[in-house]
Amino acid sequence: MNPTRIALARADFFLRNVRARLPFRYGKATLVAMPLLHVRLSAAGEDGKRVEGHSADCLPPKWFDKDPAKTYRDNINDMLSAIRIGSECYLRHGASPDSVFLIWRRAHEETVARAQASGLNGLTSSFGSSLMERAAMDAACKLAGMAAFDWIREGGLGLNAEAVHSELAGRDLSASLPNAPPEHLYVRQTVGLADPIWERDIAEADRLNDGLPQSIEAWIRDAGVRYLKVKINGDLAFDLPRLSAIANLLERAASKDHAVSLDGNEVFKTVADFESWMNAAGESETLRRFWEHVLYIEQPLDRSVALSPEVASELADLRGIAPVVTDESDDHLDSFKRAAELGYRGTSVKNCKGPIKGILNKLLVDHLSRERGRPFLLTGEDLANLPVVPLQQDLATIGILGLEHAERNGHHFFHGLDHLTESERRACLSEHSSLYEPFGSSARLAIREGRIRTRSLHSSGFGACMAPDFGSMVPLADWDFEMLGVRE
Repeated sequence: MNPTRIALARADFFLRNVRARLPFRYGKATLVAMPLLHVRLSAAGEDGKRVEGHSADCLPPKWFDKDPAKTYRDNINDMLSAIRIGSECYLRHGASPDSVFLIWRRAHEETVARAQASGLNGLTSSFGSSLMERAAMDAACKLAGMAAFDWIREGGLGLNAEAVHSELAGRDLSASLPNAPPEHLYVRQTVGLADPIWERDIAEADRLNDGLPQSIEAWIRDAGVRYLKVKINGDLAFDLPRLSAIANLLERAASKDHAVSLDGNEVFKTVADFESWMNAAGESETLRRFWEHVLYIEQPLDRSVALSPEVASELADLRGIAPVVTDESDDHLDSFKRAAELGYRGTSVKNCKGPIKGILNKLLVDHLSRERGRPFLLTGEDLANLPVVPLQQDLATIGILGLEHAERNGHHFFHGLDHLTESERRACLSEHSSLYEPFGSSARLAIREGRIRTRSLHSSGFGACMAPDFGSMVPLADWDFEMLGVRE
């Protein structure tokens, strides 16, 4: 098919504040509440047909920018600044009908350049582009009357991979994507730094008794979880007993084919520090079998040094460890290519970094695997994606790329679909009855045998998202940090 040509007319922003049922501790941050930012994009086709495109994401502390001098308020202000810049760039470059890819190429480049010129880092800057990118994709899919899975495979995006990465010239996109949408996805459950491992780890006064599992043991028992993503903090006195408890739990309670990824969240400043930690953890007798189940180690090194040439030779000298992949360091379009040259074996895909970038990186993963004769990885990671729009669009991207498992944590740290209005919850249960299930007077993600059913997300638009209830949200102009009710 020919690329869908679309013109972007107006973007409006709305926020909904949500509180966590459990504190989510990762890296140097602890998330207890966050705003969900929603985009409503008005667009039109060449024939004048009007559509709305939607996107949404959370605004978390200390992930896009971990500068210790910045408060959570500063983090949110930075993210909103990038989003405003992105809106201006996309509306200008998309004023006349064109393919989403060409609009993205021009608008993404200007968004990142302007945002970085204003003092924002690469990850925050690209986030400002990704929300508009997703909303434009959703609108274009609706214009074409197609689901994103088919729209991308059949050429509706207008992707020209060679224009971004010359080595992808002649690469067949369809050869890197699945032939049909996947029926399900295995959940790789996040294990935050404050999460109870066993039921016995929960003090009676701390028990939530809210109907959802609270410990990792309970998630394995009740939902059949077999994949875990375990956060580490770099302190062996903290990490080793915790990893040993997780290893013991997996041996006793999980299926034999369980698997784990480790997330460093940039805790190591040097390869020597990382190597020292790995040596100690690798020599632990209680972790001997645990390491046989570790798939990869994600972003152990601080982004300020992770892609430096000095790190390259030191990283290459490490022997006998699981593949190391980037996450936070993947902050520009060429970051994965540079990382691969330095010895990294893969990178993460997250909608907050942009689905088009994820597609391009999937092509690069396949190209590098073929050229170098060893497998490179594209991993699915989470940023506290919640229903409806953030979760469903992120799952749609993962399905488009054909990943078998991905980190998910919104179902654990937040209480079902309580943050939605009643009408939104009813729509979720009606239109995605296999993805969600009734839960008391609310609803929740349905996890069975460690997986969720995702086929319904590939029926229309980008993630088959129902129109959000914007009337229940706060317009961006009226929102204030104090509404979150958290201390900085």
